[in-house]
Amino acid sequence: MISSPESSGGSELRKTGIAACQGIAIGRAYIVDRRQLKVPKRQIDPDEVEGEIERFHRAIEASGRQLEKIKQKIEERERDHYAIITAHQLILRDDHVVAATIQHIESSLINAEWALRRSVEKIKSVFDAVEDDYFRERRSDVDFVGERVLRNLLGRDSKVTPPPDAIVIAHDLSPADTAVLYRAAVAGIATDVGGKTSHTAIIARGYSTPAVVGTEDLTNHVGRDDLVIVDGSAGVVIINPDPETVTEYRERSRLEIAAGIARLSRSAEPAVTQDGVSVELLANLDHLNEAGVAVSHGADGVGLCRTEYHFMASEELPTEDDHFNYAIQVMEAMGGRCVTFRTLDLGADKISEALVEPHDEANPALGLRSLRLCLTEPMQPIFRCQLRGLLRASSKGKMKVMFPMISGLEELRAAREFLADVQQELRTESIAFDEDLHVGMMIEMPSAALVADHLAKYVDFFSIGTNDLIQYTIAVDRMNELVSYLYAPLHPALLRLIQTVVEAGKTQGIPVSICGEMAGDPLVAPVLLGLGLRTLSMHAVAMPDVKEAICCATLKDVEELAARVLELESATEVRRAALEFASSRASHKERL
Repeated sequence: MISSPESSGGSELRKTGIAACQGIAIGRAYIVDRRQLKVPKRQIDPDEVEGEIERFHRAIEASGRQLEKIKQKIEERERDHYAIITAHQLILRDDHVVAATIQHIESSLINAEWALRRSVEKIKSVFDAVEDDYFRERRSDVDFVGERVLRNLLGRDSKVTPPPDAIVIAHDLSPADTAVLYRAAVAGIATDVGGKTSHTAIIARGYSTPAVVGTEDLTNHVGRDDLVIVDGSAGVVIINPDPETVTEYRERSRLEIAAGIARLSRSAEPAVTQDGVSVELLANLDHLNEAGVAVSHGADGVGLCRTEYHFMASEELPTEDDHFNYAIQVMEAMGGRCVTFRTLDLGADKISEALVEPHDEANPALGLRSLRLCLTEPMQPIFRCQLRGLLRASSKGKMKVMFPMISGLEELRAAREFLADVQQELRTESIAFDEDLHVGMMIEMPSAALVADHLAKYVDFFSIGTNDLIQYTIAVDRMNELVSYLYAPLHPALLRLIQTVVEAGKTQGIPVSICGEMAGDPLVAPVLLGLGLRTLSMHAVAMPDVKEAICCATLKDVEELAARVLELESATEVRRAALEFASSRASHKERL
């Protein structure tokens, strides 16, 4: 929902957070609030009663249309959820909601929002008094309906549609929000929560949108249309900046843009160490629109195409032809370069509007998500649809396919068997696909890393997804700013797991790449090269800096660095060693 506090005005205020995407943005605040709606309470005059009742009826009608649209989407696929939506429609028409709210408006002379909240609270108190657990839990259904009507009363659209050049200010942005932000030419993003690998940060980097996350309480200080500066390089947000500050940041922005243009001018140059070792730099794509950025930044191909964002951006389930056409479009946009498509990674916080969330989980990050969700019976038709589309497209260009979130050999075998069934279907139907299609898997769990020698026998390649591998290895929620200080890409345990996977790939003779956010960190890249990796996949905007770090080093240098850091005891010590290495390379470059 979109809040509309009045402009806060006043003197310049600075808030510090986590630098999520470099760059400077200056614009007016567009506020998105996903927290609980605040109910305005207002006494009304008698001549306002009819107007408030009419507003309430319109909100009821709008809510009814929304529920009917949801029900039509799920009628044939989720009978249980269909029944729940039907129950919500009945609640929406119940006299305990409708008649009671109207009575409160008339008798207490209060606005429709306040009257609705009174009615809902009364119904919930009745449910609370019931001894039966099932009926007592139905209070949540009343809450859901009340919240929907309240949204419509307040005119709070659930979709994010910021105007061009706006600065999006939010407590948090869901993956569904960030999946559609690319459609609007927003200038910058700033949130209360999140870390460097939150979905907001990842999407922002994909589109070079300056972003600061983890500011803690920014939304308490920013009002609608406040002038805001987002310094994504320093991790600073400035609210209502002084004129001198605006002038200073406009000049800094001009210099940063000029430096970026200079780096892009060298994008066609290969990533080669000083002693002639070539490194393949691939792009991570969330959306088709990013392909052009990848090509302009010199990407050798796509190491990770996240197909779920295409899925989440649609209000309808993509058809087989949708998956086929999307894959074709991405491959064409990449100019014939190889594209690695990751199969659907839905679940946890990545929910498609086309699907009703199937369950509540205490710990969704460790629950039914990604491949394990796709292999469940309700999701199998949707998964099969995607695989058929991708396989058909494989005959039209250079493609690889990989499975996410595999914990061990049994899950990998199940995925391969499912894929084999789909391939046989296409053969039976005489539909062409690449019979030599390379199929790989992501290494995102310690369990998979530790048995990589076994897994390597059943795939054509590995791709190490460090965003989740770090999270699961260190037991730290990468979206939680309260423990973000523990999220350490250079943790010795992680480096040892990476080394284990690289060695397993060498032994089995399959390539190993890395596609987590740490691949795009120029400080970390030399360590990864020293561990034996020769393919790094990242957001395209990171390529110039990573390429420079590679071209300033020799293979001997990075192997010595890797050997040294593998003996260190803490992430702090490893980072210090990496900083010293980067400093020595910079000094060497200056002397040249």
